[in-house]
Amino acid sequence: MAKPDRIVVETPEREAPVTPGGSRRQRLSSRLGTDRVFYGWYMVMAGSVSNFFTAGVVIYGIGVLYEPMRHELGWSMAALTAGASVRSFEQGFMAPVTGYLTDRFGPRFMALSGLTILVGGLVMFSQVHELWSYYASAAVIALGFSMGAMGPFAVAIMNWFERQRGRAMGLVNAGNGLGYVAVSIMALLVTQYGWRGSLLISAAAVFVVCIPLAFLIRTGPESYGMSVDGGRTQVDAGEALSPMPSERTGLTAAEAARTPAFYLLALSHAVNSLGQTTWLVLQVPHLLNVGYSVAATATIVGLYGVFQVIFRPIAGGAGDRLGRRRLFMYCFLLQGLGLVVFALLAPERPWLLPVYYLVYGVGQAASVVVGQTMTADYFGTKRFATIRGVSQVLTMPAGLVAPVLAGWMFDRTGDYSRIFLVYASIAMTGTFWVFLIRRPLWREIQAASAAGTA
Repeated sequence: MAKPDRIVVETPEREAPVTPGGSRRQRLSSRLGTDRVFYGWYMVMAGSVSNFFTAGVVIYGIGVLYEPMRHELGWSMAALTAGASVRSFEQGFMAPVTGYLTDRFGPRFMALSGLTILVGGLVMFSQVHELWSYYASAAVIALGFSMGAMGPFAVAIMNWFERQRGRAMGLVNAGNGLGYVAVSIMALLVTQYGWRGSLLISAAAVFVVCIPLAFLIRTGPESYGMSVDGGRTQVDAGEALSPMPSERTGLTAAEAARTPAFYLLALSHAVNSLGQTTWLVLQVPHLLNVGYSVAATATIVGLYGVFQVIFRPIAGGAGDRLGRRRLFMYCFLLQGLGLVVFALLAPERPWLLPVYYLVYGVGQAASVVVGQTMTADYFGTKRFATIRGVSQVLTMPAGLVAPVLAGWMFDRTGDYSRIFLVYASIAMTGTFWVFLIRRPLWREIQAASAAGTA
């Protein structure tokens, strides 16, 4: 019997033939393979837009709601910030489960499911009148966010890129960096429609924009006749394409948990989470408390987002060229110093603002972009989501306690600056924990293994 013709995907100009009656995956492989732009970059752009909406609402924009909620409902700041702790607890507690499900069912399925839950959680949030319903809606939002927001795109991008992984993550995270601009948008919505109406509008935006973008997610390039970073492979036209990339390699979660690198990475994320989580939740209340107007606060936060859009792709590219581990190691020092500057911000010290943007902005950009690649860089991509999920359980206590403690201190002192200074000093120890990692990168382990068997 004659051997089936081969689909050869080499150049954008050459159209790959598809056998009559070929599978849907084969036809999709032909379309993706002949595109002039590597399909991974389309997912990067889709993830960036999706991150803008989801992070803009859930991470940054919700802080604008605390003051109007406090005045309408009469709740303390500690009670309100406990909602952020509920979200941190839920995300940390569910992270291993959602990570396993992502590896098991694929990132697109998880994105669609999670975004649907997130929309429902935002609608629930808009209707709260009692603390228990507020915390219940926070739990639903956390579940939907951890399942379907930034995680699925990150998982897919880890599979589609290796050499350019930092650049790709820098671009996709530029979207959630731009999410800081959502503070200005949310403030305007609150002024016009109230905090409840703002949440309903936000839910509609996530539904209309993010769910369609999730359909663009593809698990990995190998099963579509391509290889990581834009290479091309050959696929037999008569053979079924595997639904999962056969070339994804790496450790299992149990194997990763037996390495010191796993715990050192988790510890570095935990100490950083103290300050970063509190900053995310309380940056708007802190700026308002030190004397900035609502308009000035929205401008400061929005401008910070613009800098993040610039810094994150730069940080990703710098990590690819100079070493992602090295960049990750020093980002903790920058973030710690940046939190000190943030704690000292005040209208009478305007010269501190550019220092804050530069120091904390660069540190956070590197932390967000390169921090996500470290799991894949050290342990491979085969079980990336599961390993990352298990690691988040270890960092959960920091995210759980930090904002509540800051809210408790504010209720007693009327000031946020002191707790930010404490968290800043702890965050800087992350550099030391990363410095202690002695495990080779996964690509180095694979190269050594290949050389040993050659």
